[in-house]
Amino acid sequence: MTGGELVISLDFELLWGVRDHADREGYGRNILGAREAIPRILDLFARHGIHATWATVGFLFCENKDELMAALPPTALRPRYANAALSAYRYLSEVGADEVRDPYYFGASLIDRIVKTPGQEIGTHTLSHFYCLEDGSATDAFAADLRAAIAVATRKGITIRSIVFPRNQYAPPHLDICRQMGITAYRGNPAAWAYRPGKGTEQTSLRRALRLVDAHSGILGAQTYRPDTATFANVPASQFLRPCTGRLARIHPAHLRALKAGMTKAAREGLGYHLWWHPHNFGRDLEANLRGLTQLLETFERLRDAHGMRSRAMVPA
Repeated sequence: MTGGELVISLDFELLWGVRDHADREGYGRNILGAREAIPRILDLFARHGIHATWATVGFLFCENKDELMAALPPTALRPRYANAALSAYRYLSEVGADEVRDPYYFGASLIDRIVKTPGQEIGTHTLSHFYCLEDGSATDAFAADLRAAIAVATRKGITIRSIVFPRNQYAPPHLDICRQMGITAYRGNPAAWAYRPGKGTEQTSLRRALRLVDAHSGILGAQTYRPDTATFANVPASQFLRPCTGRLARIHPAHLRALKAGMTKAAREGLGYHLWWHPHNFGRDLEANLRGLTQLLETFERLRDAHGMRSRAMVPA
């Protein structure tokens, strides 16, 4: 029995994660669907013994808008992106009073549900869905954002130990700040060129196309990794679990086969495999997406029984 590990992380962000290019009218069904998907995903995790990290945008911890506004860093330490549409602060005026009246921007009840499910870790996705590599961001603004994200979680009795960087953007100075603030693990990117960190304008059509082909074929390799035992650990992503929806639904079985192949390689060779997605990816066609996730979790159970593969969050309990 060679073991290996399956790590799952979810970028939990609701509308904060897509507001620069989508709104309630165009994407609201996905966001509301995520609220239905999260309890269903948690039930599956509990049934199959899955540990996972929920990298949560700090604003979602807030019970109401007053609490949210009180959590903001000083104006001078907020991001000043060259593309103003990227800033979450641009949309504060449209945020409602609380979670009941604005389920798109608040998520405290969902966080409570996650915390109550065995094996689940709450990590951070920064306070404001901060983009580290975009023009106009600054390391002091990132530090202020992360400090505020940790503080709002601490007030809820949650200790933050892991981070997933929004849009997978980071550089060594951001890692140094995380380490200094007590973060012990981060989700790095796969080594292949198509997955390297970069700002939005660097995500060319070629890179996107190559990632799409890889997701359905494994052409760039299994993207397994050797587990990092450092005190500040890189837990690199292997693959994004793409949603079964729209035009790509018909080739989703090929995507699942590629993921299962990567998991199997990790189990047989004692390596790690790290799946990630956003709950709002399941917001439409929920039943089809849950069926796909169930297949993957059943594959994990077989690999656990045959090879001793284990499930863990980014920071093991």
